[in-house]
This record gives sequence, structure tokens and C-alpha cells, in this order.
Amino acid sequence: MRAKRRNAKDIHFRVEPRNIRKTTGYETRMTDPTVVIIGSFLLAFKAILIEGSEVAILSLATIKQLGRNNILFGVIAGGLGSIVTFLVVWRIFLLLPAIIIDFATAAVLFYFSSRFLRGFIKYAIKHKSFREKMARMGKEVIEKDLKREGAVDSTQPIRFSVPNSLPVLSITLTEGFEASLVLAAAGAFNIQWTLIGAAVSLIVLIAVSAVSYDYLMRVPRWLLDLIAGVVLLSFGLIFFASGVLSALTGTT
Repeated sequence: MRAKRRNAKDIHFRVEPRNIRKTTGYETRMTDPTVVIIGSFLLAFKAILIEGSEVAILSLATIKQLGRNNILFGVIAGGLGSIVTFLVVWRIFLLLPAIIIDFATAAVLFYFSSRFLRGFIKYAIKHKSFREKMARMGKEVIEKDLKREGAVDSTQPIRFSVPNSLPVLSITLTEGFEASLVLAAAGAFNIQWTLIGAAVSLIVLIAVSAVSYDYLMRVPRWLLDLIAGVVLLSFGLIFFASGVLSALTGTT
């Protein structure tokens, strides 16, 4: 009987340090609470600001021709669709093991970081014009609706209809989908600060848009792309390193 008790004690002491090491390894992961809070806020803020600014610029540039109702319907419907996308992807992220979340988040951030850094090269080094790009997109949107309506006079607002809202809706969904992926990745770590970052960015974007279209265009696009690219790359490296550390220590 005593031998059995001693064996049970030995087993207990052999197992306990392993559990302690596992817990300690998890607590000392590189994605500590401070990094997670800052990362979630910044990623959400930048995602909404960058992707949302293109929708805002396009909407303000075409509102006279397309009509306010067509613009509002397209933006609101696209925004709601983006929210649904965010919630679905976020819930999928939460079902994954912690180590998979680290690597999946890193992959999402690396992808969008490369896109923003390519944008920086495009506008800062190759001297492409962001203003011309948005003007071209606006012209294409207006031409599609004019062709659908069979109208000739582009100075008159196009009547409201769901089909006439589709070009703006499509662009909003596209930009919203990209933002949703970053938001979902950030929200898998801290949903509260992700939502706060998104809300603050939306408030800033709406406030600037309400003042003037020119204010949105004055900010150098290459600078926004550079900041966004560096931020996403930095946190992508942190989450990737966290995943590697978890794999090496056996923490999942």
C-alpha cells in the first residue's frame, strides 16, 4: 500500500513540472497582453482607414452624378455585408487552435503588408498618381450607370434604384472584405480593442469626409501605404514568431 502511494506521488511530481512548463510557456508567448491590445487597435484602425478612404473618396467624387441615395444605399449595404463577413471569419478564427491562429494571422498580415508596400513603391518610387486612379474609377462607375439608364446628360443625378447602386456596392464589398480579414485576424486576439480601433477610424474617416473631399486627397497615399505596410509587417512578424515559439515549446 505504501509502495503504491509512493508511486502515485512520484507520478504526480513527474507530471506537475510538465504542466507548469506548459503554462509558463503560454504566458511568456510573444503575443503578451500589451502587444495584443496595441496590435488589435492599430490593425483595425489602419484597415478601416485605408480601405474605407477609397470608398469615401469614390463616393464623394461621384455623388453629384450618381445621386446621394444610390451612394448611401451602396455604401450601407456594402458595409453590412462586410460586417457579416467579419463576424463569420472571426468566428472561424476562434475555432482554431492558438498556434494555427498565430500562423493564420501572420499570413493575413504578410499578404496585406506586401500589397501596401507595393502601393508605396507604385506611388512614391514609380510616381503613379493615386488621384488619377480614383478619377478613373469614378468615371467608370458613372459610365456604367449612365449606360444602364440610357442617359446622355452626365450633369443630372441618376435616379435611385438598386441596380444603379451596384457599382458602389461592389467596390464597398471589395474594400470591406479586405478590411474584414484584417479585423477578424486582430479580433481573434482581442475583440474589444479591435472594435475600438475600427470605431475610432470610422469616426475620423466620417469627420474628414464631412468637411471636404480635398482633405482626403491631400494625405499622400504613399505615406499611408508605407505606414500600413510597416505596421502590418511588424505585427505579422510578432505573431509568426509567437507561432514558431509555440511549436518549439509544444504549446498549442
